[in-house]
Amino acid sequence: SDPILPPPGRRTMWPATVEAMKRKGQTSRGKIHLDAPLQHIFGDRSTSPAGRIDEALKLVSDCGQAWRAASWIGGEPLSSDGSGNPTRSLWKKQCREISKQMARVTQVGNSPQTNTRSLHSSIAYEAAILCLLSDDVHNALNNPVFQTWESGVHAVLHAERGIIVDEVLKAHNNTRIEAAEESQTHFPYVGTEFDAFENNETAPEGCDGDLGAALEQLDSSPLDEIREGSGDPFRNGMSSFLVGQNAVKEYIEECAALSIAAQNEDEACFLRFIAHLVIYIDSVLPDFSSQLCLPPDVGSDGNDDSLCELLLLKYISYLSTRRDLWSHVALYCSLLSVDNILETYSSFLMNVHSDQERKMTLQQARDFFPEGLDCCILRNVVREMIINDIPWQHAPGEEGAPAGVNSADARKMRSIHWLCYYPEHWPDALVCSNLLLRIFLLTEGVGTEPSDSNLLACKILCDKMLPDDLADVAVLQCEQNDGNVPMSISLPMAQNLRKEYISIEMFLNAHTMYAQFLDVIANTSPSHSSKSKMAGGTQNEFEKGIADKMERNAFRQKKSGLCKIIAKAATRASDALMEVISFSGGWLIDENISLSEEDTEEAQSRSHEMNAIRSTFLPKVVFMLYEVLDKTASWLEQIVYDTLIQFGSGSEDMLLSLFSTFDESDRSNDDDVTMDVLTTSLAAPGFWHSKALSLASVIGNDANMINQVLGSDMERFQTSIAESHVKLGRCSNRDSLFDR
Repeated sequence: SDPILPPPGRRTMWPATVEAMKRKGQTSRGKIHLDAPLQHIFGDRSTSPAGRIDEALKLVSDCGQAWRAASWIGGEPLSSDGSGNPTRSLWKKQCREISKQMARVTQVGNSPQTNTRSLHSSIAYEAAILCLLSDDVHNALNNPVFQTWESGVHAVLHAERGIIVDEVLKAHNNTRIEAAEESQTHFPYVGTEFDAFENNETAPEGCDGDLGAALEQLDSSPLDEIREGSGDPFRNGMSSFLVGQNAVKEYIEECAALSIAAQNEDEACFLRFIAHLVIYIDSVLPDFSSQLCLPPDVGSDGNDDSLCELLLLKYISYLSTRRDLWSHVALYCSLLSVDNILETYSSFLMNVHSDQERKMTLQQARDFFPEGLDCCILRNVVREMIINDIPWQHAPGEEGAPAGVNSADARKMRSIHWLCYYPEHWPDALVCSNLLLRIFLLTEGVGTEPSDSNLLACKILCDKMLPDDLADVAVLQCEQNDGNVPMSISLPMAQNLRKEYISIEMFLNAHTMYAQFLDVIANTSPSHSSKSKMAGGTQNEFEKGIADKMERNAFRQKKSGLCKIIAKAATRASDALMEVISFSGGWLIDENISLSEEDTEEAQSRSHEMNAIRSTFLPKVVFMLYEVLDKTASWLEQIVYDTLIQFGSGSEDMLLSLFSTFDESDRSNDDDVTMDVLTTSLAAPGFWHSKALSLASVIGNDANMINQVLGSDMERFQTSIAESHVKLGRCSNRDSLFDR
């Protein structure tokens, strides 16, 4: 068979044309593109003569161009078995001459700036192949087939490699020739190229392995894309890795300086590139990475961090501004030093306000950071948010503030949620909860009106935002730690914190009971009119007596219902307030004192705040309790007066019967009701005046430590007690109480 023609079984010699016909659904042979084999070769650089030569040769042979394949195999060096080209140097010279001549023809009528290869004739493709085979960089960079920076780099690197190979072969051949001359043996030895000793003045000169100088040739290319590609920062990075370590160092430091100084988020893509590049270098070449630094004229604000850390800090700062990228912040922070992790991640968490994102970012901190570091970070975050009055601005995902609480305070309250997800954080949650409650109490104060809402934030925090068993679990955690966890809270301190929290919670509950009492007594009138029927002319005396008795019973039952409402509200309020006053060990007074913890600035500040709260609130609680007792007694006196006015002399028995209903003391129901009921019945005014008078002994008890905080209010309290003594004397005497 004819070696020039395709095999008999083949019906076409152009694979590209066959593919095109299949895509178009054509059945006829159609028009055959004569440049298809060459276009196919350059369309896939992996099968070009500079790549997998065997596949390239097979491709052109199958396409019926065996002569092309023969012309491309002249670069094979002569080997000892006789294969290869003994005139290889001459072959490369001819390839250069042919490609140069082809290049002149190609440039006629073809624009080198075009991006469409199909516009070039087959001679341009063949010239490009010959340039690669002959290491002719100059003609390659002038050939319109090489339209991209990458193809130009390929041509330069391939030529540098080829020139080095030529130098090695030339030195090898010269050595053989010298050895033959010295030994006066036959020439040439097997494997020696015949033309290696000739002075080939047309051979291209390389850059002696200096790839930096070699790649500079791309700047002189007449093709715009190749020249402009040299200015692309990403391609410059590729070049620097080809050139060597010094070039890489110079490139990274220059790019890092630009990225760190950039203020435009549009540069985020390049920042991400250079940050990841330095991270990679730091992992595989830590010694080299330690040599990287910012140029002196850039500076880093006196920061001694490595270049890798500075880039990470800049990149993390960018990630923090993108809520959709928050899930990556912890991972990159984990590459920082411990000090930078604490500072950077704490600052980041200050802007996380939704519950779901809090859980995600905290879990990532526990996964990526050293053990225990998450607790240190949360301490920074929560304390910073509580102590500093940061201007409030609604954040995505943040819940609205509860009714009656301003948004800034609501954010402070929710910040404690950071410490409530894991039990080991609860001791710190207790610390921060008490801190916030003290701030609220010292800032807002407390009023004595039912509509007062100054303590609403404190109540919502304790009742709705904090776990019910926060104080107990916190102490239990400290018992389990037993000082084994670094920077953990000691057990005595945790017990003090629990007492502080219970004290404040007890006061808030007492204030709620007090406000409810004021609301009840203001909306419950002690007086109401009797609905007795007017005796008709047809009623006899017996019928009138029955009607009068029924009316008295109805009136007494009505008064009894009103007294129950007031007595219940007054009892709840007075008991709650009395618990605050008589709190074991003193309200807001530590029971365990540790000298080491007392010396800290935080402990001293806490002690001053607690003393200020005691001095402010305990006198108020005392007078709130006295007010409850006195107002209840006065309201019950109105019950007595209203009954006396409407029923006259017969009202005394009605009232004694009413008092007996609320008498909690043990006594028999004799016909002669003892007069003690006037001071023992919850419905008797004397009972409440007696309780008001007993406040003197409670205040005077040194165990309650109240005398020292009353100060100037002591005189007012003594006056109130004296008034209660007078009122008790009047209400505990039957004659004076029932005297209209």
